[in-house]
Amino acid sequence: MLYLKFKEKIANLQKKQIIYGILILVFLTVFIIYLVSRFVDDTFVEVIFDNLKGESEVIYKDFLKAYVDSFFIYATCLIAIMWIMNFILRTVKKRVSPDFHNAIRVIIRVTVIPFFIIAYLNKFPAFTGAIIGVAATIGIAFGLAASRYVSDLITGLYILFSKHHNIGDYLIIPSLNIEGIVQEISINYLIILQPGGTTSVIPNNKLKDQDIINITVVKEEKSRDGISQLIMYGKKVSEVQYIYPLKWACNSDDSHEMIAKAIEETGDDFKDFLEDKVNWHISKRNRLDREYTIMLTVIDSKSLLALVPKFTKTLEENYEKLKNKKR
Repeated sequence: MLYLKFKEKIANLQKKQIIYGILILVFLTVFIIYLVSRFVDDTFVEVIFDNLKGESEVIYKDFLKAYVDSFFIYATCLIAIMWIMNFILRTVKKRVSPDFHNAIRVIIRVTVIPFFIIAYLNKFPAFTGAIIGVAATIGIAFGLAASRYVSDLITGLYILFSKHHNIGDYLIIPSLNIEGIVQEISINYLIILQPGGTTSVIPNNKLKDQDIINITVVKEEKSRDGISQLIMYGKKVSEVQYIYPLKWACNSDDSHEMIAKAIEETGDDFKDFLEDKVNWHISKRNRLDREYTIMLTVIDSKSLLALVPKFTKTLEENYEKLKNKKR
């Protein structure tokens, strides 16, 4: 029974949690070995070190003091600072705007970690030349292998600070056949919650050349009161609404008057879920078919995830009823 419960808990863990757990376990194991080697003489690690050093005059305890001590000090400080930062971010998450929270989280990741890595590398003055050479070689290799990641990083920083779209906005990306609510803006990807509950993770490198339709419309702006609100949220607060351009096509031989009536009846069926009256127009027309664009206005982007498919289905049903009545 205990084994089954343990197996069920492991199965419910996310991949990210498992990776973090393995990294923490490895770190603690190495840290324990280090502490034992630091304060106990003639450990198996010291014996292995003495066998490998050959004719070198480097003493194991001196090596630990010079390089390993500082590594664990820096690593422990980094982990503590990241934990404190994450704790603060979780605490103030509901008090600040999602975009401010996301921007601070990204800035912390791209500044704090490199700072500690560079600070630790400065502990190796005797090997500075070699470190620079190795770093240059590794940098070239990573530059060739990770050019796409670097491009995603640059594009992600641009997206993050350009404010083209924010967390909570409803985006439509026609060329990728993706639409939904922005859930996370990272430095290398964008996460969108799509209708049906699925999420799409889009690399930023894919987004830079795409036409992106943001259906979020600012309804009203007003100034904030209080210095804390000004610092956390900015000078202005916006009340927004979302105007979704629903595309609906039919045969060019179908009655235009009947289609217009079906749209109006469907709009009346959903008037309790819409902010404004349904507006529509013919967006494309040729000898084979006509395409109508029906504007659905709501004040909550999440409601669109269920509203759009239901509205389309009801529209089809209303149109079929009108056709059957005419026959």
